[in-house]
Amino acid sequence: MSLNSASSNMQDLLSQGNIDVPSQGHVDADAFRSVMRQLAGAVTVITTEGNGKLHGFTATAVCSVCAEPPTVLIAVNQSARTHPHIDQKDAFAINLLSEDQKSLAEHFATKSDNQFDTVTYRLSERGIPLLANAAAHLECEVYKKIPIGTHTLFVGRVIGTGFERRAPLVYYNARYGLIEQL
Repeated sequence: MSLNSASSNMQDLLSQGNIDVPSQGHVDADAFRSVMRQLAGAVTVITTEGNGKLHGFTATAVCSVCAEPPTVLIAVNQSARTHPHIDQKDAFAINLLSEDQKSLAEHFATKSDNQFDTVTYRLSERGIPLLANAAAHLECEVYKKIPIGTHTLFVGRVIGTGFERRAPLVYYNARYGLIEQL
């Protein structure tokens, strides 16, 4: 399959709005999780604003969709505290953490009430927090929302970017790690 046809297939799925997932699969959920732990992923913190308060959570379920127009997607559990704020604000930022930001990843993986009290950040023009010293960030406005199982895929059009020459933090087999020089 070519990259163009793969991109076209993804766009076809996204344009349908909903993706039906059978409630009973042939794969046990624990077996699925074990396999997915073998997939190394960049560690990000998804941030947004809602009701005058800043919100964020640590995530690896982030994916580039296409470059023209620049589009990404994030998968957010519908029970996550940040979910309704992304849903209402229709905007979010993906902050790609740098290799020295493990403590920040752990901080946003907890459920503290005032997550940003001890975090250095700046607000974008839309009021979305962008974390200091991140390897990169993508500011997005929601283009499409696709409920699937326990999650919502938020497809975002990228409206702002930034990056620093820093190596990213990765998550593999339930542990944080570093990428050595490739």
